[in-house]
Amino acid sequence: MALPGVHITLGNGSLGQAASYDDGVAGLILTGSAITGKLELNKHYLLGSTKDLITLGISIENNPLIDKEVKAFYSQCGEGAELHLLVVSAATTLTTMCDPAEGSPISTLIQSGGGRIRLLGLNKISPAEYVATLTHGIDEDAITAASKAQQVADSFASKIMPFRIFMPAPAWNGTTDTLFKPNESSYNRVAFVLASDAKVSNVYPAAIGMVLGRAAKAEAQQCLGRVRFGSLASQGYFTSGHDFLEKGALSQALDAAGYIFFINYPSKNGCYLNGNPMATPATDDYCELNNGRIIDKAMCITYNTYISEIMDNVEVDEMGALSSGVCKNFEGMIENAINASMGNQISSFSAYVNPKQNVLSTKTLEIACSIVPLGVLKRIEVTLAFSNPARG
Repeated sequence: MALPGVHITLGNGSLGQAASYDDGVAGLILTGSAITGKLELNKHYLLGSTKDLITLGISIENNPLIDKEVKAFYSQCGEGAELHLLVVSAATTLTTMCDPAEGSPISTLIQSGGGRIRLLGLNKISPAEYVATLTHGIDEDAITAASKAQQVADSFASKIMPFRIFMPAPAWNGTTDTLFKPNESSYNRVAFVLASDAKVSNVYPAAIGMVLGRAAKAEAQQCLGRVRFGSLASQGYFTSGHDFLEKGALSQALDAAGYIFFINYPSKNGCYLNGNPMATPATDDYCELNNGRIIDKAMCITYNTYISEIMDNVEVDEMGALSSGVCKNFEGMIENAINASMGNQISSFSAYVNPKQNVLSTKTLEIACSIVPLGVLKRIEVTLAFSNPARG
């Protein structure tokens, strides 16, 4: 017999609270110089504000690119945001940064970040002796790097560590003749940034930190060109060094090619982004960054929802098929998890478990999940005319 007293058992799980998914965590790989006793090359650093630049001894004099990019990042998403930083030598190319080999800069940063990084920016200022090859209008190094970056990103995505990459389009020659077209590639985890926010060391590097900060601030479903965010800066350029308004006549062609760059809107001051295209054709479901981020988030939620079910038992009926209760349970698990964490980021979500699966033989459960994303208004067409009521 139990001892006298009042015994209370605490219930749990009834509130239906969702797990937190930090889908805006960002990383930067930049060229720069080591600072004795403070900043080492090829080492992972976790930043929380621009004050960490002082701690690391970074200034506009000794590391102008890092100073610019980190400040631009926090100018968009605000102090306190999580930023993972890796600095490589000035001679390091984008292609070397993105090498698929173990221990490469990109692999080191993603692994050191514990798989939290969802948005990655790369940028460089090459040494004076470096000569860019502009056969396709921008530095060939970026084009080669994109292929390797996609390979690395695909590899980490298979480990449920997905991320999307902002690649600079350096040294643009200012024309669209023979220009590389990202949307004719197959790199749906890579976006090419043709916008530049400032002159640094006599060049105009891509505005990677600024665009990365805008992405980190935005929700996964939101386009980086969303006008309600406000302008990114009062003045902007292309990586050719031209003022962004000066090359406005090429905006249509550059947008059609699949680059991210600054545009302006009449009656609105400042620089806005034309959107967030990825380096892949329009027929790719993930040709826009926002759709890619949504699917990455859903993938992580799905994994976390079902991983605990591995090696567990499931009930089957007398014919060896899954019982209705089991099917509904597995459908409900993911539907509840997705709706709780992404309910306002998608239009709808559904899951289906076919009961006629031979789980006894295959030991595999197949679940079909479907997301209907939110639409993005890129253009609004309005018919506006006078009307004379007296004319009927």
